[in-house]
Amino acid sequence: MADDDKHDSETDTSSEYEESDFEEEEIEELDDEVEETEEGLVDDDPTDVGDADHGVMEDEYDEHEAADSFTEVTHKSWGERLGEQAGLSIAGLVLFLAAFPLLFWNEGQAVDRAQALDEGRGAVVSVKSDSVAAENEGKLVHLIGKAKTEELLSDADFGIETNAIKLRRISEMFQWRETKVERTEKTSGGGEKTITTYKYKGVWSEDYIDSSAFRKSKRYENPSAFSFPSQQVEASSVTVGAFQVPPSLVNRIGNFTALKMSSEGSPSELAGKAAHYRNGSLYLGTNPSKPKIGDLKVRFEIVPTNVEVSIVSRQLGNTLKPYRTKTGEIELLQLGAVGSELMFSDAEDSSAMFTWFLRIAGTALMAIGLGMLFQILSTVIDRVPLIGIHVGSVVSLGTSVAAVLIALPLALLTIAIAWLYVRPFLSLGLVALAVASFVGYRKFRRS
Repeated sequence: MADDDKHDSETDTSSEYEESDFEEEEIEELDDEVEETEEGLVDDDPTDVGDADHGVMEDEYDEHEAADSFTEVTHKSWGERLGEQAGLSIAGLVLFLAAFPLLFWNEGQAVDRAQALDEGRGAVVSVKSDSVAAENEGKLVHLIGKAKTEELLSDADFGIETNAIKLRRISEMFQWRETKVERTEKTSGGGEKTITTYKYKGVWSEDYIDSSAFRKSKRYENPSAFSFPSQQVEASSVTVGAFQVPPSLVNRIGNFTALKMSSEGSPSELAGKAAHYRNGSLYLGTNPSKPKIGDLKVRFEIVPTNVEVSIVSRQLGNTLKPYRTKTGEIELLQLGAVGSELMFSDAEDSSAMFTWFLRIAGTALMAIGLGMLFQILSTVIDRVPLIGIHVGSVVSLGTSVAAVLIALPLALLTIAIAWLYVRPFLSLGLVALAVASFVGYRKFRRS
């Protein structure tokens, strides 16, 4: 055991040496190493990485042609692994326990939503949108008509002004993106070696990429922020016939179409960058065919006025408000002329998809939590001389399978309890399925 401890100490020293000395390496030495192992590196200017690949630009650029990468190796002793795994086990327990209220809440929401839609389907009244009938006051109404607005929406930065329900600016900046691939190998004495390859390439992204967290943040540095970030403005007054449409429903109108830009009346330079107009979009930079880090592509989209919509909501004067049922609210909007029955069916389908998504997510959360909790067994076994490395891998696989087999019946039981009062037959079926899953797990353990 003394020899093992000595090995751990040597491994720790090696890890600290590699981590500290790596930061002090000269860029020239790193570049020489990269050139021997990696093809297709960037030019002397790291920001000069070629053209972009986007539908609104004429020139195309393969991002993979301009990439820089390097690899580093770190070591971790068995003691460090054990301490790290202990923390992960605690986190796994938290995830496992959190999955139960998530699954139960999700099923409760599904029950409430199903009951609300059933109640609304029986209460809805179809009306004409061109007039407001007093006898429908407070009722759940279904109407079809053209969504219109008289407002002019504008973007002062680019001199855009148009009559539309929504105006959206989509801004993309050419930025460095870091990706990393890790490969872990077990070493004698229960230690671990990690080989990490970092790769940097220029990409167009609407989201800001914070380069301060990069492994080589000084060499691959992005601008601190977008000069002209993406944004959206909406008309404050939208009507469908005689009815005023509330913002909550306007938000659901999403049939955006492209709005072409023109160089006429627009500035030739913005934020210190030359403006180039191509195919109705704007490029801010020196050369659209050879983008540099910080260059921008800007395009605009609108939701035009006079778009046909179908609405199910509560009539309150000449406005529309959410309809309150015993178990929830109803407020529906779809593009085009859609009957009320189909709108309720589509709402049920959408609710079911969301419910199933959270069911799968909750079950996965439970399985991942158990897997993290059990993984410490593999780490402990890795310490066993000679056979530990091989047996530990088998144990790791076995604990992962066991985590899934345990999580599945527990998730089914949680879902069954939530449905017991509303749909008892469904609940009993889920219980039977949970029992069958548990029996399968028992057979797995015996094998």
